[in-house]
Amino acid sequence: MGQWIIICVGFCILVVVVLPSVIVRGCSFNIYPLTEQLSSFDQTVKVFIVASNQLQDMPIEEYIKGVVAAEMPASFGVEALRAQAIAARTFTLRRMVAAGGPGCTAHSGADICTDHRHCQAWVSPVYSRKIQDAVNSTKGLVATYQGGLIDACYHAASGGATDNSEEVWSSAVPYLKGVSTEFEAKEPDFLKEVSFAMDELEKQLEVSLKERKSTTYKVAGKDVHVISEERMDKPIEVLEASKAGRVKEIRIGDKVFSGYALRTLLGLPSTKMTYRIADNKVYITTTGYGHGVGMSQYGANAMADSGKNYVEILKHYYQGIEVVDYVNAQVK
Repeated sequence: MGQWIIICVGFCILVVVVLPSVIVRGCSFNIYPLTEQLSSFDQTVKVFIVASNQLQDMPIEEYIKGVVAAEMPASFGVEALRAQAIAARTFTLRRMVAAGGPGCTAHSGADICTDHRHCQAWVSPVYSRKIQDAVNSTKGLVATYQGGLIDACYHAASGGATDNSEEVWSSAVPYLKGVSTEFEAKEPDFLKEVSFAMDELEKQLEVSLKERKSTTYKVAGKDVHVISEERMDKPIEVLEASKAGRVKEIRIGDKVFSGYALRTLLGLPSTKMTYRIADNKVYITTTGYGHGVGMSQYGANAMADSGKNYVEILKHYYQGIEVVDYVNAQVK
């Protein structure tokens, strides 16, 4: 999963580098069948604007333009922007009450909210002609699996490969399978190293990196046992990792964390990480940005640059799906 709109140079740097990459949503992974309401609902979406704490009705296609502007820079290839528009529209319709979805679980009465950590990022209508054209040219198109709207999860950059949904979350989803994104190599890999002093890590994670050790000494011919508290020989241990290299479970001191929980607690860009310990510090290096499931936005842009169209991009990242018009889609 960010704000990608140019308002001023400083804000642009913040938006392009940070916000669009923190797309971590609570995907429910049920297959929502399309309903007859899809061909008759009024094509408006109830959006909870977090910044203003207000619920607002918006024409769905105008809302999607705001999402694309927030989630992907206008400098990306048009086919990548089209793929993003379809993913965002599918994500939205899947949650809309009028389309048979559950609505936004965080804000009563809303179909969706503008908190990128829960739903999708969105910015008010200040976007480029290129983004408008990308959305208009895909109007009404959605991604479906066996006739049902998919949960179109996406993230900024996978760092070489995406993961199966069950590797990151708990549920195996047939269309969310790990795929190679080696073509991302020419794009930023979001390689980042952060460091934590041992004491700082203990405090932030509420763990102990020490253990009690018993040492025996000979004193006047007798054994004397001394109990001391010392730093663990192995304070950190990766217990389980995905095929793509993302940490699924890790022990830090006397506690075990999921990779997702550790990423959240330490504010890490990704769970695809390695670590080293030196000079009483822990150095963590992460690759990629985001949860690593579904469409990689930088990967989509690389595919667009190589001549792939939006359908090819979407079918690469969402296995076995079809791109259809929601009005004419199969009704179950």
